[in-house]
Amino acid sequence: MLIPLITYPYLIRVLGKETYGLVVFAQAIIGYLVILVGFGFNISATKEVSIHRDNKEKLSEIVSSVLLIKGGLFLISSVILVALIFIIPQVQEYKALFFLTLWMCLYDVIFPMWYFQGIEQMKYITYITLVSRLTFLGLIFVLIHNPSDYLFLPIINGVGALLAGIISLYIVFQKHHVQFVLQSYSTLKGYFKDSIPIFLSNVSIRLYVSTNKVIVGAFLGMTEVAYYDLAEKVTNVLKIPQGILSQSLFPKISKDKNLDFIKRVFKYSLLFNLALFIGVLFGGKYIVLLLGGSQMLDAILVLSILALTVPVIAVSNILGIQLLIPFGYNKTFSKVIMASGLIYLAQAILIWLTVGFTIINVSIITVTTEVFVSSVMFYYCKKYNLWK
Repeated sequence: MLIPLITYPYLIRVLGKETYGLVVFAQAIIGYLVILVGFGFNISATKEVSIHRDNKEKLSEIVSSVLLIKGGLFLISSVILVALIFIIPQVQEYKALFFLTLWMCLYDVIFPMWYFQGIEQMKYITYITLVSRLTFLGLIFVLIHNPSDYLFLPIINGVGALLAGIISLYIVFQKHHVQFVLQSYSTLKGYFKDSIPIFLSNVSIRLYVSTNKVIVGAFLGMTEVAYYDLAEKVTNVLKIPQGILSQSLFPKISKDKNLDFIKRVFKYSLLFNLALFIGVLFGGKYIVLLLGGSQMLDAILVLSILALTVPVIAVSNILGIQLLIPFGYNKTFSKVIMASGLIYLAQAILIWLTVGFTIINVSIITVTTEVFVSSVMFYYCKKYNLWK
């Protein structure tokens, strides 16, 4: 997960802020389609695999169903992208970039992270991802030397994604002896319906993850997208420990439902993430200079603002994914996340109609939205006696 930061200083200097911002803008657009392809299986399928990990027949049903559904959603996503490219004139000039960036959707289909999380074999995710991203790392320095080489970036990412998918599917079907079996319509429908609440939640989350870059690119320009992307990349690295903790513990918590254990996790994760935020406040300037040079100094304030989401998301992650979902309150979780999307949109529209967008106020509404999520989730955890 640190590899994007390793390559960032090279890419921002070779491609330039404008071209690099364009690549990030394309990724933000494709990010919407990734939600459709993922369809919430990162949580719902992980939970099912965790529960039935010792039943090979049931595992085969789960894996086959999820892959079939994801494959169908990938085809739909491809059709949607074709339609968008021909509808939006500004995108047509860069249609090759958008088509090549579809690797993000393909990766979501063929890399069954949810399976390895469910059986609590995280080592496979580590090894496979490391191999694919080291391939990506090496090819970047070999193939990208000037701004005109920007199309190599999604191509290299796609090669890494394909490699990761092939290796992981080999492990699932050959080493673990899970069988791919065509499933009935009713079975597929059941898994599809189970993931709808999580899917709706992911849509809302994406509203204030990808939409920020889309707004910045559409209203402020690709240079500002580069500033925002640097701040977001650093923030995402700071979120890695919480993400790893969440992925690792979710199967165990889904099985054990131990509230005392969850509270201990909450306390230590919150303290750790607060320390990360404080570190950024004092060291943000040096981080930006190291990664982007003096040309990227405008990203410092954005980084300080977005870093506040690190401890806030640590709170919402424990309260939502580790408490509400394992204890059966999926619909409540989805309602909170969907409401957050509406809160984000309301703030964005208000800013647009009054003071106008700046990279700073776009960053601020991300923080206020996350604070809303954490506050409401805490309310429901108290209401359901999950937090005494």
